Amino acid sequence: MKLLKIWQRPVFALALAGVCCASSALAAVIPFPKTPAGRLAELRLQAFNSGRADLLEAFKSAHDPNLSVENELGLRNMTGGLDLVRISQTGPYRVSLVLREKDGDRVGTMELEVDDQKPEQVKSFRLAPMPVVPDDLMPQRLSSQQAWQQLTRKADNLVKAGRFSGVFAVARNGVLLHSQSWGEADRERKLNNTMQTRFRLASMYKMLTAVAILQLAEQQRLALDVPIARYLPSYPNQSLANQVTIHQLLTHTAGTGDIFTEEYEKQRDSIREHQDYIALFGARAPAFVPGSKEAYSNYGYVLLGAIIEAVTGKSYHSAIQDAILTPAGMRDTGSEPESQVARQISVGYTHAESGLVDNRKSLPWRGTAAGGGYSTAGDLIRFSHALLQGRLLSASWLAKATQAQTTSQLYAYGFQLGGSANTRHYGHEGGADGMNGALRVYPATGDVVIALSNFDPPAAGELVQYYGNRMPLRVPVKMSTTQKGKTK
Repeated sequence: MKLLKIWQRPVFALALAGVCCASSALAAVIPFPKTPAGRLAELRLQAFNSGRADLLEAFKSAHDPNLSVENELGLRNMTGGLDLVRISQTGPYRVSLVLREKDGDRVGTMELEVDDQKPEQVKSFRLAPMPVVPDDLMPQRLSSQQAWQQLTRKADNLVKAGRFSGVFAVARNGVLLHSQSWGEADRERKLNNTMQTRFRLASMYKMLTAVAILQLAEQQRLALDVPIARYLPSYPNQSLANQVTIHQLLTHTAGTGDIFTEEYEKQRDSIREHQDYIALFGARAPAFVPGSKEAYSNYGYVLLGAIIEAVTGKSYHSAIQDAILTPAGMRDTGSEPESQVARQISVGYTHAESGLVDNRKSLPWRGTAAGGGYSTAGDLIRFSHALLQGRLLSASWLAKATQAQTTSQLYAYGFQLGGSANTRHYGHEGGADGMNGALRVYPATGDVVIALSNFDPPAAGELVQYYGNRMPLRVPVKMSTTQKGKTK
């Protein structure tokens, strides 16, 4: 379950997902600054890129006791390593670098500060995506057909490398433009993946939870800026309940922590509904003063699910069905218990020392408001189109839902963000052992790009980003009423 704990967070929380890409032409070797901060940054990146636990442990012991070797190795596996492409800021004791994935398009910054009294010790370290990437680090836009040809070639290579099995689709204004599937949905039954295959979504289901919460806010049935004690009056930790707001839960700024812990693992078979998670974690104090930091929290979205139940008087799953799935025409989406739908969903395959293994023994009893439900590429296109058409939220509330709400500028209300102007997009990635998916919605053009996989991350996210950064972005010309009348 180690990889599950890493991947259940969206990749941006670890480092570099959901951002734009860098040009593959940038291959020149850039020297690190000859400063205390520059030397440690170079050593740290060398240890990271090696993919060796012993070198990471050595760096941790000598320079940075806060380094997590497990997380570093997980991220190294997902990125293939990182290359230095630019030095954005430097000084004797602080350096800021621009890095690019070796195996993908993603670009982010690494900031490292050393102690001026002990320059061999890391004082602070941060690895984060760039909300908007400079134009000179972006690839060239291609025609729709050229972009699709390059995408399928990349997907074919990932399949050959044993890194991808799933589907990829592109739609515009609800109309499917491109789609293709690779691999098997169930190896035992010899069932191939198709556009009708249901895949587990992991954290992508947070989008549905957020939209349901915002619908209730739009209907004035709840407020985003009041303590959650108003809606969960019997919450075990009353101090937390009187501090944390729905806004903070939506934006991962509440400090409410994760659910995939050792305590959860010990009781996984008996943890079934949102109240079970609250019984397990409800006494836990926030990890920091609510609102003071940004840290991805699956438990925060479990609490949002409990709030939806309290306000609507329905189960979370019934509320989502009535508020989102039925209006959007999503007939193949849900979060029923695994025992009811196991043979109706693709089997997840995760990498182990013995090779690819079935992930079903590690799955939760059912999906929650934090993730774990299932859907198809077609249903997620319907969801995106319903959002763009204003059938789930009004235009003003959709704008609020997809507007940056955090200091990182990377998260809104249940949606991850990226790009600017015509390249601005919102959506979400999700991943855990044997499941991976990514969705991007481009509101300026009505384009939707989606990949779903029954393999480990990060291939689905890589493919969505790869195509999204190369596809044409034609903004539709809005005709006047007179022009519309003349159109035949």
